Amino acid sequence: MLEEFATYLELQGRSKNTIRTYCWIVENFLKYINKDPYAISKEDIFRYLAYLKKKWNYDSNSIRLVVIALKQFFKFIGREDLLIYLKSPKIDKRLPKFITYEEFLRLVGACDNPRDKLMIKFLFYTGVRVSELVNLKIDDILWEEGFVKVKGKGGKERIIPLPESLLKELKEYVETRKIKSEYLFPSKRGSKLSTRQVQRIINKARIKAGIRKKVTPHILRHSLATFLLSKGVDIRIIQEILGHSSLSVTQIYTHVVPKQLKEIYKKVFE
Repeated sequence: MLEEFATYLELQGRSKNTIRTYCWIVENFLKYINKDPYAISKEDIFRYLAYLKKKWNYDSNSIRLVVIALKQFFKFIGREDLLIYLKSPKIDKRLPKFITYEEFLRLVGACDNPRDKLMIKFLFYTGVRVSELVNLKIDDILWEEGFVKVKGKGGKERIIPLPESLLKELKEYVETRKIKSEYLFPSKRGSKLSTRQVQRIINKARIKAGIRKKVTPHILRHSLATFLLSKGVDIRIIQEILGHSSLSVTQIYTHVVPKQLKEIYKKVFE
């Protein structure tokens, strides 16, 4: 049934990561309920959501994702009668975390491996998602024009400019590396890196750089948005770079910038 559900989601145009996440959520739900999906009741749903909150301390955002996945599943099996019992909690509007440009430079400086150093630079300067990064191929770089083609959520493609210094480093890296691979940032064997490998690389650099903040590929993405806004870049341009479908998603960064601006003013004027 889960394979058929995955096909159903694929036909809806869902990304591979979304399909994988929804199937994982549904699989855990069915294991916990341990009954025929067509016999599931509203009590089963309430019991499971309460279990996630109590046992695993799920926050509002996590519960919301579970609710969305279950709604899709119940639509798939024709149990629309259960949808009214799946209420999404209010979104936890926590401000996105980010690192400063100085911390980013320290992070890069802590890398010994040229690939890792470039990979962190690429994540920061382009704001790509980690799932997009690992799938990038050399042919996705428009070397003459100075852009990279990125295939985002739902197969939507966007073009992101690359700083000249980064483009130069990328070209030198690709031309001199000993590994033969179509991927821009391959593993040691030339295959595609996993997202977890990228996260481990960043965390290792964070520890070496002495940065106490949590640093992930997504936080580097937040950091680019915050940095660009602090430099006066139009929010609509940032929306295009990040590949947000709605401007409202990008606007959360406008609540972060004033604090960063205050830090900049302190350095400049005090």
